[in-house]
Amino acid sequence: MESHKKTGYGTVDFEAVVASSERVKPHGSTQLRATMLLLVVICLEVSDMLFAVDSVSAIVAQVPDLFLAYTSAVFAMLGLRATFFIIDVLVKLFSLLKYGVSAVLVFIGIKLCCDHFYHIPPSIVCVILVSCISCSMVASLLKDELEKKQSKQLPEKLVGHDKLATC
Repeated sequence: MESHKKTGYGTVDFEAVVASSERVKPHGSTQLRATMLLLVVICLEVSDMLFAVDSVSAIVAQVPDLFLAYTSAVFAMLGLRATFFIIDVLVKLFSLLKYGVSAVLVFIGIKLCCDHFYHIPPSIVCVILVSCISCSMVASLLKDELEKKQSKQLPEKLVGHDKLATC
């Protein structure tokens, strides 16, 4: 008697899959293919590695505890991509946030260039960074409210002009 294997919903008979693939392809004719997404993933991983090497060397020079330096670099590398996706979502919610983020980046660049000449206290840096982001978010909300009011007034004016045209 021949025993039949029962296969339920969602199960795969791997022996049958391997046997069918061996019948179709002769040995040695396997081709590897990739899409453009592979290139994107490789670029992301290379940039992550460059960021990690750069941040580890910078942190190790400043922090005497190596364990603290390496763990902070690892968490910075892991948090970088998550922060990018959070900012991407926030930019879609707040239309002017990209200008606030660009102001923050310009300020950090100027601060890094002028750090040898003049030291800005960390509290002032924090106030400037938070105010740039919060002002751009508030400006986005105000802009959206003004656009809503204008879009409500525009159809009312068009309806008023249509009544005059029909008279």
